[in-house]
Amino acid sequence: MSEFERVVLTGTPYERGREHGERFADEVASNVECYRERFAHEGVDIDAIRGEAEKYIDVVERQNSEYAEEMRGVADGSDVPLADVTMLNVRWEVIYPAWKASAEADADAETEEKLGESPIDGCTSFGVAPSATADGTTYMGQNWDWLASIADNLFLMELRRDDAPDVLAMTEAGIVGGKIGVNEHGIGLSVNGLISAGDGRNEFRKPYHVRFREILSAERYDDALRPILETDRVCSANVLVGHAEGELIDLEAAPEHVNPVYPDDGVLTHANHFESDAVESLNEKRGPSTLYRAPRLYRHLAADAGDIDSETIRSGLRDHFGKPSSICSHVDESSPEVEHGQTNASFVIDLQERRILAHRGPPCEGEYHEYAL
Repeated sequence: MSEFERVVLTGTPYERGREHGERFADEVASNVECYRERFAHEGVDIDAIRGEAEKYIDVVERQNSEYAEEMRGVADGSDVPLADVTMLNVRWEVIYPAWKASAEADADAETEEKLGESPIDGCTSFGVAPSATADGTTYMGQNWDWLASIADNLFLMELRRDDAPDVLAMTEAGIVGGKIGVNEHGIGLSVNGLISAGDGRNEFRKPYHVRFREILSAERYDDALRPILETDRVCSANVLVGHAEGELIDLEAAPEHVNPVYPDDGVLTHANHFESDAVESLNEKRGPSTLYRAPRLYRHLAADAGDIDSETIRSGLRDHFGKPSSICSHVDESSPEVEHGQTNASFVIDLQERRILAHRGPPCEGEYHEYAL
């Protein structure tokens, strides 16, 4: 399971989406079912989720028509309804208003209990500037922790486009915007889940996955930062944006506030809580491991500052302190009745070489494989 399937997508947005959908039709359908079960587990009405997703079809069309066309291609190619494909692409945005509506209708204690049993849209991210590396390169990446049930629905997509930069990025079947990757100009992206008290207050803003695609479509670093900074958001997320020439900026984004975090002595790490005091951070109530995962990875990397290489980073990403709630996260076998998360993928991105070292599954279970753009 350690290798990713890599698929080259070319042509118009619709053609790229159709190829995506045809190639991964079973996985798209599986992903839809996994998220339906996920939402149901949290006490959210599935019809409410689908209704919210349908409303987002026009929102995405207005915000980024090419993204909307690619979603339509995925739907047609996979024979999965467009509303369900859209649900995958706006999953961060639809869960909050739907969950709040469900919470008002149901017993609050029961809903909170279900929420507390759910895995975190987690991850531990990092960036290492040239001043801290052995070879003067810029590294970034992460462990991507999420539902163990979707581990088989991931792939690496290589976008080859005449009118925008080529991109190599990991995504879930059915989701158009890549989550972790690099483009031909040396701009890199990694993401973490965050939750703040204001999530869900705004409705129908540009979805995060659309913003991720726009980051990876940028030719300049300032333009790569704009998709997160320019407009308010429905919910929270952490986005680390790097550049091959040594720039690394982590953006803690709440609905109406963005806090930048910069490297300390050339090393930057982030998990699933806000470092900023300007936002009421909630994820640590659900997943306390966020409070030690980022500091542990920072200490591991900083100890070799000036001599950090990809092997140093991979060693840190395999750390098992606090297992199963560790940097290298595993299913908690002690609670078989609970829906589980794990590290589904691990990435070390060399921005200079536009090269990704990746492992599918917890990185302790095998060797990383190289994928170059």
